[in-house]
Amino acid sequence: ERGDAVASRLLAFARRSELSAAPIDATELLDDLRIVLERTLGRAYASDVMVERGLPPLLADRRQLEAALVNLAVNARDAMPGGGTLFVSASGETVATGERPAPGRYVRLVLRDTGEGMDAETLAKATEPFFTTKGTGKGTGLGLSMVQGMVEQLGGAFVLASRPGEGTRAELWLPVA
Repeated sequence: ERGDAVASRLLAFARRSELSAAPIDATELLDDLRIVLERTLGRAYASDVMVERGLPPLLADRRQLEAALVNLAVNARDAMPGGGTLFVSASGETVATGERPAPGRYVRLVLRDTGEGMDAETLAKATEPFFTTKGTGKGTGLGLSMVQGMVEQLGGAFVLASRPGEGTRAELWLPVA
């Protein structure tokens, strides 16, 4: 079963699987995520979800976006072995200039943990396919690269920031529908 799951993820990554992009209400999405986080993170972890009022719908494949958010939450949990807090937020952003993300209107989803954080060398490799800091049998090293691929395929950007002892911040900049 594990081999089948890895093979499926590899194929999806290699061919940049077709996305069924549609407008998604960020408030509804993160309300549903709250329930999943309670079950996924466990009692040693708190989650704090904040959504800016009046957000426009974002454009994404709901199933793949939900999987990406759960993957990021599991990574956050694993980076907080003694427990901690995962902060999740959604806000509307307009980018006037720049390359990443490109100019436009976005809904920015942020997941920030109070975990161990990563040094600069680890952070630089974090989105490379097959790179993982998890032990054998604990991860495939495809999660972050697939999140990045999905977001970029939608015309958005994936930004990862981290420092040892300060946790990690993952930002998904998704275009407004």
